[in-house]
Amino acid sequence: MPRKKRNWELEHKGIHNVPEQFYYQFGKTTLHSDSLFKTPNVTTNRVLQGDVVDKIFKWEKDNKIIKTKRLEWVELINPITDLLKIPKKTRKKLFANYKETQIVKLKQSIDAIDKAENILYNDDVRLFHLVEPLRNYKLIYKIVLKTLNKRQVGEHQLLYDLLMPVVDRLGEQGLSDYRIRPVIDDLMMIFKYDGEAVGQSVLKYKKKPYFPKKIIDMIDDARNNPFQPFYQAIKKHLDSI
Repeated sequence: MPRKKRNWELEHKGIHNVPEQFYYQFGKTTLHSDSLFKTPNVTTNRVLQGDVVDKIFKWEKDNKIIKTKRLEWVELINPITDLLKIPKKTRKKLFANYKETQIVKLKQSIDAIDKAENILYNDDVRLFHLVEPLRNYKLIYKIVLKTLNKRQVGEHQLLYDLLMPVVDRLGEQGLSDYRIRPVIDDLMMIFKYDGEAVGQSVLKYKKKPYFPKKIIDMIDDARNNPFQPFYQAIKKHLDSI
């Protein structure tokens, strides 16, 4: 019989978070996210470390990286450096705990919405103006749930979203994917990241992210205008996952 999935936030800190929020501590390391559509930030040191700056400067020099201000790349890369120090086995465990917790919360939220829909729309009550926003939220939760269930517990899963601003900035400077790949791999080597082929993996993720930008934009627009008829478009995306 499969083990019952656990809410690690609730078990470790008694935190009752909605699916849009995630907060989890592992020793001195904190994982935090305020979005359904990206993995958590990983923080151990809240103060910028001198050795981090030195390593980033070395990476800039070795790869002839252009910058418009002295700490431009430090500001982009520093948020991922705590994650780069975490061993592969621990990274996979942290992502597994995040994934498991979010799955539990999403299923509970979907069940709660189902119950609310039955109360608001039945043979005696027809409050469709209240049901429609709930219906949309349920569909968003189903998209995230289905996507999470498909994600493997791989060694780079916590890194992709955090690394994308660096990859995008390199692209803005005119670097091709062919050039970006070794530049990212060199960054990983300088920080002694316990993983391989990061450049290739992150470029593959960029081409096919778990949550395409057009879907996120559509969902954000729906939140700002909860009564607009976007259900069919989102349902089509759900069916395609």
